[in-house]
Amino acid sequence: MNLVDITKENWLKIVFLTTNENGHATITEKFVASNALSIVQSMFESGWIIKGIQVDEKLIGFTMYGFSEDYSKYEICRLMIDRKYQEKGYGKKAIGMILEEMKKIEDCDAIYLSTEPENGIARKLYESFGFKETGEIIEGEVEYCLKLV
Repeated sequence: MNLVDITKENWLKIVFLTTNENGHATITEKFVASNALSIVQSMFESGWIIKGIQVDEKLIGFTMYGFSEDYSKYEICRLMIDRKYQEKGYGKKAIGMILEEMKKIEDCDAIYLSTEPENGIARKLYESFGFKETGEIIEGEVEYCLKLV
C-alpha cells in the first residue's frame, strides 16, 4: 500500500471513489466531503497535500492533510476508503502512512482531526493511534489531537 500523487492520469478515478452505499459519489457523503470537493479546496487553500491511496496498483482511497490556514494547525482533513475496500484494515494502514509523512514536517508538533460524533468506527481507530479528544466541537465534529512532542 502507498500514497500516490493526484495526476492527470488518475484524478478522475479518485473523484469517483465513494463511501456511499449506492456507489454514486456525491459532493458530501455521510461522514466525509467528496474527493472532488477536497481536490478543488486544495487548489484554493495553500498548505494542503492531497494523495490517492493505492493497493496493488488499484486506487482505493483518498487523503488530504497538511496545514489548515483557517485553524492555524496541522490536520488530517480528509481520509476516505472506497466502500468496496472498507473493513480490510486499509484505513488503519493509511493513517499510519499519513502520520509518518506528517512527522517529517519540521514545525509539526501536533496533528488534529475531527469526525462526526456518531462515527464510532473512526473514533476508535483514531484513539488506537493515540489521538485524544480535545473537548472542542468543530463544525459539528468531535476534535482529536495527537501530540508529537
